[in-house]
Amino acid sequence: MTASSTGRFAAVGLLLVLATAIISGCSTFLNSYALVGTSSDAFVTVRNLSVAALLVPVALLLGRRAPERLRAADLGWLALVGLIGGAIPFLLFFHGLALATAAHGAATASFVYRTLFLMATVFGVVLLRERFPARVFVGAALLLAGNLLLLSIISPLWTPGTTYVLAATVLWAGEYTLSKKLLARLRSTTVGAGRMGFGALFLVGYLALTSQFGAVASMSGSQWVWVAISAAFLAAFVLTWYAGLQRVDLTVATSVLVVGFPVTWLLGVLVRGLPFTLDEVGGVIAILVGVTVVVGWRRWSDLADTLRAAEPAPALA
Repeated sequence: MTASSTGRFAAVGLLLVLATAIISGCSTFLNSYALVGTSSDAFVTVRNLSVAALLVPVALLLGRRAPERLRAADLGWLALVGLIGGAIPFLLFFHGLALATAAHGAATASFVYRTLFLMATVFGVVLLRERFPARVFVGAALLLAGNLLLLSIISPLWTPGTTYVLAATVLWAGEYTLSKKLLARLRSTTVGAGRMGFGALFLVGYLALTSQFGAVASMSGSQWVWVAISAAFLAAFVLTWYAGLQRVDLTVATSVLVVGFPVTWLLGVLVRGLPFTLDEVGGVIAILVGVTVVVGWRRWSDLADTLRAAEPAPALA
């Protein structure tokens, strides 16, 4: 690639990850309604299975149009992505969040999850040999400070549920690192379909082992509607996320993903009418500035140039 085409490639990736962050923020807000009165294990399994049913045919169709060399080892890696990204962490996260909420420690558990970008940055630097310029250190500090202000953590600082959330966060950070490695030679739709497809198989097996199929059968019509809505957002997340991750560094991608938290906060204020404090506003500003710093001026400039180039030329009079 030439320097200009490389810049455009990364700019498209940045735009995709920004879209993922917005989708993630909206999805988190909607899931707070979707999971009410529903078994989280059953909900996650049915939803992820629905997403797999959407994405796997897309990946297979693209594979027929433009054949992709998938080795046996690749299938093994994709199965691992499904296990540590599309199955176990979903179960751990929702179970841990429920336990933490019951113990009045939801804010701390949420903060632990929001350190995913920090874990992914460490994995990216150590395992993927990504660069760690000084601006990333400054941006990361702003992201952490912003989330602390946005969550207004008081007590308790740790609950049993927080441990589950921490385990889920480490697994997702590890999965994103592995996926970034696979995306160097596989299509983003292949990796996304592998994550959701193999993950759904593991989740169905888990429901069978724990005799929870009854929870699926007892789901009401309204709960199935929420499954469909949540599945649509998760499918959009997967499609944009892996396409974006393929084009930008893991450190940048996961940092931009933090923008989803202010989106969830803003929806709570606008839709639910939740009160807000100056600390929370300061937290949002710190997160936005932190993301801007991590991404860096050159990438933002490339994105602006790409968007200008995509604008239709004005019609001649």
